[in-house]
This record gives sequence, C-alpha cells and structure tokens, in this order.
Amino acid sequence: MNAPYSKEDVIAHLREIQQGLRADIDAMPNAEFEREGETTWSPSGYVKHLILSLKPTAKGFNFPPEQLESTFGFAPAPSRTYQEVVVAYESLIEQGLRAELSDRLIPVAYRFPEGVTDEQAYLADTWDESNDRLIAALDPWDEAALDRYQLPHPALGMLTLREMLFFTLHHNTRHWQDVQQSATLSDRA
Repeated sequence: MNAPYSKEDVIAHLREIQQGLRADIDAMPNAEFEREGETTWSPSGYVKHLILSLKPTAKGFNFPPEQLESTFGFAPAPSRTYQEVVVAYESLIEQGLRAELSDRLIPVAYRFPEGVTDEQAYLADTWDESNDRLIAALDPWDEAALDRYQLPHPALGMLTLREMLFFTLHHNTRHWQDVQQSATLSDRA
C-alpha cells in the first residue's frame, strides 16, 4: 500500500481492504472460516475483532466537532504520517501488546443477534456495514479537521482523526493478512 494521506486516499484504501476481505470471506468454506490455529484466531475470530474495533471508531467520527473538542481537546501536534503510526503500533506489539488484554476487542466478546443461522454471511455483511458506516462518518470532516481533532486509542493514546484512520488502515490490513494466512495454512493441512 502506498502511504495514504488525504481523506480520499484513506477512503480508497478502506474500500480496497473491505472488498478484498469480503471476497476472501465469501470464497472460504465455513469449516475453514471457523478453524482456529494453534496460536491464532480463526478467520471468523479476526473478522469479529475487526468489527469490534471498527464500531467505536465510526462512532467517534460521528461525534460533532464541538463534542470532540470539549471531551478530548484539540491535538497538540500535527498528525504523524502513516508510517510513523505503523511504527508506533508495531513497537507496542513487539513489547507484548495483545488484543486479548482488552475484553471488548477479543472475538469471544462478539454476540450474534437471535435468529442468525449463517454466522459467516452475517459477519461478512456486518464487516461491510461497519466499513460503510466509518466511510459515511468521514463525509463531514475536511482535511484540516482531521489534523485538529483527536480521539483516544486504547493502546496508542490520543490520536488525531487522521492518525486514527491510519491506524485503522494498518490494523485492517494486518488482520486481513492473518485471514489470508489462515486460509493458506488450511490448504496445507
């Protein structure tokens, strides 16, 4: 991925990841979608984790600017680049950061509504809806506002809205690759 910067770049990359992961989910047999590795989540688990991560991000972008300002203040520094956000996050991973340390973000925290019989299709649709909600929530934010307002990230602390988008792109890509890796390992079994 070329390093995104503008809102337009971010949206294009969000769509690319959304469509790619959706295609992988749709092509995956259910047994493979649910198969956990010895030390990894199942593809289903990764998708649940991504959905659980996207929902609060979209919610944050739906707050009015005045509410973000009064709750979190203005960003004290310019936004970091995509690569700088990636390096900061990967450094935390290397230091032992794991989603399992946050009960809200692990797949077992995901609850299906009553009556769902095809969990794979439901997760694929929910993945699409979550991405669509985030992209729609970006509409009112201009480039300057993405660098001025901030939201808290559970591991990285306060991030500008642009940095939160950079994190989201990297996080979604990282776990899309985990899903693809799970499928590759399953093919070898």
